[in-house]
Amino acid sequence: MRGIRTAGPPTAVVLGALLIGTAAAPPAGAAPPRAATAAGAGSVVQMTLITGDKVTARVGADGTVSVVTVRPGPGREDIAFTQQGSGGSVSLVPQDAVAPLRAGHLDPRLFDITGLVAQGYDDAHSPQLPLIVTYDKAAGGRAAPQPPAGAPAVRALASVHGAALRADKKRVSQVWKEWGPAASKRKSAAALAPGVAKVWLDGKVGAVLDRSTAQVGAPQAWKSGWTGKGVKVAVLDTGIDSTHPDFSGSIGESADFTQGNGAIGGAVPDGDGHGTHVASTVAGDGTASDGRYRGMAPDAELLVGKVLDDNGGGQESWVLQGMEWAAARAPIVNISLSGAVTDGTDPLSQAVDNLSASHGTLFVAAAGNLGRPGTVSTPGTADAALTVGAVERNDALAGLSSQGPRLGDHAVKPDLTAPGIGIVAARAAGTGGNNTVNDRYTALSGTSMATPHVAGAAALLAQAHPDWKGPQLKAALTSSAEPIAGQSAYEQGAGRLDVARATAQSVFATAEDTGVYFTDPKATEPVTRTVTYHNTGTAKVSLDVAATTTGRAGEPGPKGLLTVSPTGLTVPAGGTAQATVTIDPGAAAAGTSFSGRLTSTTEDGTVVTGPAFAVTKEAVHRQVTVEAVDRNGAPLGPGSREQGFSSVQLTNLADGRTFRLTFDDGTATARVPEGRYNLGGTLVTPGSDGAAPTSTMFLQPEMDIRQDSRRTVDARQGKPITVAVPDPGAQPYSLSAGYCYRPAGDETCTDQGALLGRPGRLYAVPGKQVSDGTLDFYVRSIQNGAQAPKGRLPDHYDLLLLTTGSFPDPAFRLARKDLAAVKNDYYAQGPGTAGSTSSWPTENGLGGMSIAEPDFALPAARTEYMTVRGQQRETYFSQQNGGGGEYVPLPVTQTGIVSCTAGSTCADRWNAAVIGPGLAPVKNDAPSIGRASDGTISAEPQLFSDAAPRHYGGPMPDWLQDTVHITLAKNGQKLGSSNSPRATFAVPEDAATYRLTARTTREEPWASLSTTVETAWTFRSAAVAPGPDGAVHTDALPLDVVRFIAPVDTTNRTARTEHTLTARVERQAGAAASRTRSLTVQVSFDDGATWQDAPVTSDGTASHRVTITPPAGSGSFVSLKATARSTDGGTVEQTILRAYRLAP
Repeated sequence: MRGIRTAGPPTAVVLGALLIGTAAAPPAGAAPPRAATAAGAGSVVQMTLITGDKVTARVGADGTVSVVTVRPGPGREDIAFTQQGSGGSVSLVPQDAVAPLRAGHLDPRLFDITGLVAQGYDDAHSPQLPLIVTYDKAAGGRAAPQPPAGAPAVRALASVHGAALRADKKRVSQVWKEWGPAASKRKSAAALAPGVAKVWLDGKVGAVLDRSTAQVGAPQAWKSGWTGKGVKVAVLDTGIDSTHPDFSGSIGESADFTQGNGAIGGAVPDGDGHGTHVASTVAGDGTASDGRYRGMAPDAELLVGKVLDDNGGGQESWVLQGMEWAAARAPIVNISLSGAVTDGTDPLSQAVDNLSASHGTLFVAAAGNLGRPGTVSTPGTADAALTVGAVERNDALAGLSSQGPRLGDHAVKPDLTAPGIGIVAARAAGTGGNNTVNDRYTALSGTSMATPHVAGAAALLAQAHPDWKGPQLKAALTSSAEPIAGQSAYEQGAGRLDVARATAQSVFATAEDTGVYFTDPKATEPVTRTVTYHNTGTAKVSLDVAATTTGRAGEPGPKGLLTVSPTGLTVPAGGTAQATVTIDPGAAAAGTSFSGRLTSTTEDGTVVTGPAFAVTKEAVHRQVTVEAVDRNGAPLGPGSREQGFSSVQLTNLADGRTFRLTFDDGTATARVPEGRYNLGGTLVTPGSDGAAPTSTMFLQPEMDIRQDSRRTVDARQGKPITVAVPDPGAQPYSLSAGYCYRPAGDETCTDQGALLGRPGRLYAVPGKQVSDGTLDFYVRSIQNGAQAPKGRLPDHYDLLLLTTGSFPDPAFRLARKDLAAVKNDYYAQGPGTAGSTSSWPTENGLGGMSIAEPDFALPAARTEYMTVRGQQRETYFSQQNGGGGEYVPLPVTQTGIVSCTAGSTCADRWNAAVIGPGLAPVKNDAPSIGRASDGTISAEPQLFSDAAPRHYGGPMPDWLQDTVHITLAKNGQKLGSSNSPRATFAVPEDAATYRLTARTTREEPWASLSTTVETAWTFRSAAVAPGPDGAVHTDALPLDVVRFIAPVDTTNRTARTEHTLTARVERQAGAAASRTRSLTVQVSFDDGATWQDAPVTSDGTASHRVTITPPAGSGSFVSLKATARSTDGGTVEQTILRAYRLAP
């Protein structure tokens, strides 16, 4: 139930830096979010924002995401960008989106770069950006605004008064033009187009029984005749294996919401297994186990909605439509999935509340598997949801179970718990992995497994009370739960499910607003809540009512904090009686939190569990007032659209929480807990006479706030950020600045921010030296020389400058001796192609983003000057169709300028033949191809790496016209295959010989070389031990590749004469070392129709020389086949068709 803040003025909303979302910043010591799924570690990805801006990001070996470049959308060249991060998560917000974000009209996930990568919404994995729009209440039916061009509505979502859209990324900028602030008829920079209340990301959601039924008292309920007969329970999940014996005759309607634009009736096969397991826990009859693995309500009728795909993932709009379908058909809906951590105002939560109110449906939802306080996930955050946490077999709270309070209002969630660890239930055919019990059953863990126990229990109650609606079912289940000693209300809600008591008990209790949060640490005025007892029996019931409270560690709470009156009452047959609970904040100290509950005992000793209460008294807060003026001396506020782009926040240096300030007539206030803070941000000043606005970055560090205070920020104190290079005529192209503050003894950036824009428009205010922590200020400058040398592009400057201790005077000057020069040659794979480059230099773990540079025609050459002292640098090259086609990142990555030092000159070449397999040099915990301790082998081979030894390509985007096929076999028996550039296979634990084959063909007009690349590895592998504390650990598999270096010109051609290739056998980084035992090479001049041996000589190292002699009349291309055998018994076989060209 929604909690209430009382007894004090409202506090500033706790936000994750500029990421204006409902999720609080992670607590100190929490594991930082990572881009965990779609893009592999060590890769480079591109994504398109709703504004049409394209972002290139780097996924580090540890999964952290960094913004590398931004390519502004059409007509947006003057827009600046603000980057903020907290706990490893990075967001990038165009300044014209700041105001609508702040006003709550845009979902912050639209700009969460880490989240977009993790959800697979980068351009390589998704050519579309899925959105959900909710309309103003006044905009209904025909009055709702028409979808923008290029973003058709694919699903009507009546439950949230909105629709799901699918925006084509090639045209997504039109969404911003038609629905963004520029389309608003209001002067405010925050408003969207008329009729549009909010635009959300259609985010991804995911799936998160023998002894367990007895643990919650199901056998006793069955003996009483309650088996769910006549009750429909809808399961929204991955589908169901309808051929499993445990479901004979129990499946009613079904519909698939993962395909097309709506529900598709008929069978909903389950290729993941999660849905079958969940449905079995609800209503499997145990036929295949002689009743041992019987579900909670074996006679209930199952309605099955497939809202998750065969990988266990889905989109929020799929779930929304499934919920609407289910609510119209079933009194109980099981949702064993979770999305984002929210405050209960997101679309999924809204739908649960709206559908519960309109249909009387009970939605039973998983709390989530994040295992930390404040992490209950949607739709379990809905008021009306019966939200379920997980316990072990001994009723101990499961370590993975998400805990309350709900974000924002500190409401009590979850509502109760149920068994969720090692639950044995039906196995869908072809699924199960290492959790398989036998061919019919598998064991799974999570709040997903706990939830169907409760949904099944609700079905037993619904059979016993067919006239009950969702609120009564929820109240009866929570009123009969078993409180577990040592667990708080935010961990267990009312307690562990006890369906035997629920079906036998005639009295249950209800209450509203049981999460009470006092924002005034000096509050002494008591508040009251009414608890209503309902008697469904035929005789009156007398109750003795007692109130108890406990602290976070299970200790008794303060005397007088929670009291109840009367302590004795009689509930008439078929009637109700009420008690008043009084919460006295004067009994608690500031900054404390307690759980409370009512225990009511009948004359015969039956215990009625009352509602769970949670009482929190906020720590001492102080009011901070900030006065700010822009560079024109005008007070900061909503007076102009450009000023609305400003962003200012206070950051708590102890836990990283941020408090964002909203200015009105130059003044903003915030209430913050006592402590040390940084005050920082960006002030935007409107340009004059049509000029673009300017942005001024500032930081006032290490403020000790122990009393109410006032601060002043003046953008006129800012100085222009400039970087002078040896070429006086060089033209600055891109400029960014950022900072990172680390508390003493901490390597994590507790406070960080960055600003990206065009040179001449960015300013920084010089500041004082920090005294406790460390402060790094950095500037990234991209410039181009004034003159283009003959036959080459203009010289290029890529500079990263870092200073420590304070915001300095931001005018920098560099000499030639400060720079390394790299003469780069960029080769062409085909005619009419273009290329672009970017790089990611870092110093002290920090790097600056840049505006993406214009493309250049291939082939090309230029000299690039760059800072290198104390830095590591990765360089990325992307190729595209010269006619303006989609970007195709190879992406080949230069992992470091190892031999090029300041003052020296080096050379490198990109996109040169032979384009073929490579294995990226990432850390051992994130190899390209590895075996994990969870019993899987994962493969994401880089099949399009160029000839340079330190360059590594990547798989083509899923949506390009390439075909990819990856297959794994064990001891000659096929284990599985995938048509995706990345694949994961479940493997047995025993040691065996494996063969992994990866084949891809390219049919792109921009790439006439390496049209087919096939690699087959044969290797030995056994089970991998887990990491510390049982964490999943991945070992790099002992695999080699053969990299060929051909003597080609910049069009990747060589003469039709005898020539020599260099062949290098390279082992995957992190794998056990081995030597090459033999290398054989074959060559074809007719695209692989015939092959002949090519002589190979070795110099005793990993390098070999291969002699190629083209015969007279041969074709235009050379194809290569190689087999390398290593001393550890492994083999790699490679075939590359059209590896390079022969001159006419």
